[in-house]
Amino acid sequence: MHSDYIARETAISAVINAGFSLAFFLLIFGTSAAVVGVGTYAYDFLPQSCAIAVMSTLVPGAIVGGRLRKGALVRSGRAGALPSSLLLRTVVMAVLGTLIGAVVCALLLLGGPSTFGWWGALAGKLAYGALLAIIVTPPGLQAALR
Repeated sequence: MHSDYIARETAISAVINAGFSLAFFLLIFGTSAAVVGVGTYAYDFLPQSCAIAVMSTLVPGAIVGGRLRKGALVRSGRAGALPSSLLLRTVVMAVLGTLIGAVVCALLLLGGPSTFGWWGALAGKLAYGALLAIIVTPPGLQAALR
């Protein structure tokens, strides 16, 4: 019933979160030729993951809430595991998103190179930002539409 809406909002979320990832990458790592130190790069996945999970749940959820109140969308009536409260759902997704970031961080610390090329590091952050939004946004929207 809402699959087209969820797909569209997920695509928008992915693009926006890739943009946020770009902005923060430039702020933290600048435009130097290389990103030195796997630790800094790896640990940056933790706040990035939390921020993306928050933005991918809170903003689309608030938009859905407004559209439901105006009658532009109808509730699905389906049961779900995520909380119906937008704030609580955002906290749960932030924790889950940060856990995903912790796994990525650990993998990089255990086996990542000591230096990343700037373009490769940027591409990794952009792809991760979009991918995490694609993972987080649909269940948040499905819960908002219940």
